[in-house]
Amino acid sequence: MDSFTIAHISDLHLSAEHKRFNLRRARRLLEEIGRRRVDHVVVTGDIAADADRREFEIARGLFRNSGLLDPEKLSLVIGNHDVFGGVHMPEDILTFPRRCRQTEYSAHVEEFRGYFHEAFERCLYGSHAKPFPYAKVLGDVVLFGVNSVAHYSAVKNPVGSNGDVGDGQYRRLKQLLEAPELRGKRKIVLIHHHFHKYPSPAEGTLHSVWGAIERRTMKLHGKKRLFQLFRECGVALVLHGHVHLNGEYGRKGIQFLNGGGSLLGPGNRMSFNLIDIGPESIENRIITIPEEQPAVPVRPSVPELQAA
Repeated sequence: MDSFTIAHISDLHLSAEHKRFNLRRARRLLEEIGRRRVDHVVVTGDIAADADRREFEIARGLFRNSGLLDPEKLSLVIGNHDVFGGVHMPEDILTFPRRCRQTEYSAHVEEFRGYFHEAFERCLYGSHAKPFPYAKVLGDVVLFGVNSVAHYSAVKNPVGSNGDVGDGQYRRLKQLLEAPELRGKRKIVLIHHHFHKYPSPAEGTLHSVWGAIERRTMKLHGKKRLFQLFRECGVALVLHGHVHLNGEYGRKGIQFLNGGGSLLGPGNRMSFNLIDIGPESIENRIITIPEEQPAVPVRPSVPELQAA
């Protein structure tokens, strides 16, 4: 196979109301990716900040202006912010669970596909014509898009940020991964939620309290069977976001790449994963993009002041 290059980004959290600087940073991120002439761009969820139509329109314009609205150039999966939105102000904490409970889950997933329908064209969808899971064949590489956003549950998903791949989607994903026509190709799974296993901080510290909250509200349920499925079907790589870091790690013999720190990484750093898929190996480089510095005004000379 020829070398195939993927730029992997995630968690753009685009908004017309909150974190407006994210649009400027996302534009710069895509400009840098465009300069590198990659074969394909993958976005693993949380494109929007608040599941608002204006945000999806902003994102669509951003992808269009970058020349990416083409199934050969762009693949997307949905994140929890694309379905339920998020908490942005302190007062939102009290009302957000009710918002999650009232969200029309399936309608939001279909709306997501509608705004970026070009990216979902020329895909295989198994036995059901639902947005997820899908398989997209790009030469010797196949991308498998999975929806890991769990439905609202007062017990298992109280603030809409936990993940789950339900039984129906799991069966369809297995069917796609085992499709005879895809044998021998490099299989890459795209999913929003992470597979990290964080060490537990010392009890009684602020970090331990936050860690307990994070493990309860940013968890992917059912990881064990996904690990097994990925191993059995020869998945070469899993790309995800959700945690605002960029990096590589392995679990259960599977390689994972997190792209969640694309705009919101430590130190407000911008970066993306640049993945080179060769005949024998998959290599990743984290490309860090320096923040553009505002132009420093030049103090005019004395003659210029007099002329003014």
